[in-house]
Amino acid sequence: MKKLYYEDVHMTEFEATVTECIYDEKKKIYKVALDQTAFFPEEGGQVADKGTLTFINETGVEPVSLPLLDAHIKQDIIYHYVEKGIPVGTVVKGNVDWEQRFDFMQQHSGEHIISGLVNKQYGFDNVGFHLGLQEVTLDFNGVLTLDELREIEMKANEAIWKNLPINIAFPSSEELSVLEYRSKLDLIENVRIVTIPGYDTCACCAPHVDTTGQIGMIKITNVQSHRGGIRVNILCGNRALKDYTVKQNNAATISATLSVKQDLIADGVERLKQENLKQKEVMNRLQATILKNMADNLPTPDESNHAILFVEPMDDIAIRNLINDLVPKYSGYVGVFWGNDVDGYRYIIGSSTLDCRELATALREKFGAKGGGKAPMIQGNVMAIKEQIKTIF
Repeated sequence: MKKLYYEDVHMTEFEATVTECIYDEKKKIYKVALDQTAFFPEEGGQVADKGTLTFINETGVEPVSLPLLDAHIKQDIIYHYVEKGIPVGTVVKGNVDWEQRFDFMQQHSGEHIISGLVNKQYGFDNVGFHLGLQEVTLDFNGVLTLDELREIEMKANEAIWKNLPINIAFPSSEELSVLEYRSKLDLIENVRIVTIPGYDTCACCAPHVDTTGQIGMIKITNVQSHRGGIRVNILCGNRALKDYTVKQNNAATISATLSVKQDLIADGVERLKQENLKQKEVMNRLQATILKNMADNLPTPDESNHAILFVEPMDDIAIRNLINDLVPKYSGYVGVFWGNDVDGYRYIIGSSTLDCRELATALREKFGAKGGGKAPMIQGNVMAIKEQIKTIF
């Protein structure tokens, strides 16, 4: 099978002849092999190209156009997955989705620059790579700080500004034996080497842009610990531009809401957070006062074994504190239910003498309540009206 994407990464249209068509019982789709293809299959951590295969059916009247659902390579044969079978010997016209192809070329070339710089400067290897429709992740077998990654990011963008050529070659075995290049596998022959002068030399099977300038920009968007090293998220080219646009729009909205300049929104959010914490402290004190006043109107331990309150939605901690105060005073259950008869109630129930799990069982069997806990205290929610709940006690 001839791989046309090696001859010209810009090729978006080609003709080919069907050499094999197999129905995949597991996936319920057809696998079509061609004598040549410009579609890059899923390989090297990158998902396959998208596009269409078009051909004239047996009626010879109207062309049939099938979306390329996926493409995989097995024993150097690329199988194109489509929803309908195509007879062997049929001449098809392939159309590669250029927007996705160029996007993937930008991401993959950007990854080479980042990985090459990390390897040169810190000696860490790229041990995992995924290029999907939404994200690009790079796994390194060493740890880098955020400042170190920002320095790598700056140098990567300097490589873009230099608009360096990205060279593709298939060195001979002799040339390969003396060539220093990055690779996850031990390769001997038919090795495709991608070189970005001064930045990276790496074995790679994927399409790349012609020059570093076509990458546009590189942005590191996230980093997290991963298997003793780090996982880095990057965006290149149009993906990075779209991401910046979204974040700029968000920053503008937050800036207007907080009435602060965009470069001060982090300070504005922190100030708002502290103000909310103060308001929450005041609210919790008021709720505790309200609950105490309501508790003062409960039947005394001499009048009832149980103490049950129905209140408006309140802070869980204030409710739990009230129950802890009341439990030693009553020989039965102390419970607080908050909510309403329409939407149901949440509850916390405690006891110093009885097993609250028995009450949880009763609530579950009679009203389908959900929740759990231990003998001294349970919590959950129940869809029932106040008068029904009271009957449990």
